[in-house]
Amino acid sequence: MLPKSLRCIDVLAYVDDVHPKFNRAKALRFLATTDIDLKNRVKTLSKGMVTQLHLALVMALDVELLIFDEPTLGLDIIYRQEFYDRLLTQFYDGSQTIVISTHQVEEIESLLSHLIFISHGKIVFSTEMEALQQRFVEVAVAAENYAAADGLKPIYTRATLGGKDYLFELEEGERGVGDRSRYERLGRVSTPSVADVFVAKLGASHG
Repeated sequence: MLPKSLRCIDVLAYVDDVHPKFNRAKALRFLATTDIDLKNRVKTLSKGMVTQLHLALVMALDVELLIFDEPTLGLDIIYRQEFYDRLLTQFYDGSQTIVISTHQVEEIESLLSHLIFISHGKIVFSTEMEALQQRFVEVAVAAENYAAADGLKPIYTRATLGGKDYLFELEEGERGVGDRSRYERLGRVSTPSVADVFVAKLGASHG
């Protein structure tokens, strides 16, 4: 929580004084690309601007481990995309570990190397992204193949225009370069998104 009575420039000065690994110049470069006036007090900023100020402070830390909890909350879609672009180009150099906790999984899917799903404070699913692509398959199934698809015990289905999408978790012998012909006979096969797997794994217990 940022002190609402402080000016933005004073917030930077305070963090610079108390945190030995804070790079003030880097924070200023980030803020220069926003609409934030450093002479304004925190209490006058919009929700999105407060989020941007938080991000500027965090991304200016020279640390090996960085943890974000819903980092783009309050930002519109353009600023959200810019944040992740800058996270990779201005902060990450391959030596740090970045942990991102978010419900907007579709926005970070391309950034991930590992994936963890948490429900009610417990880890319910954990895998490397490469393994995820080998472990699940999504099939667009036409009506005439519903019965056959249901017989293969999908973990999730959803209605689409002209059919249904079925999500299957593959058996050990089917993963990687295993035989997927029984799924290909049902319809068009693709790799499901992280969001699809998230809904399939946590949908029943969500809430």
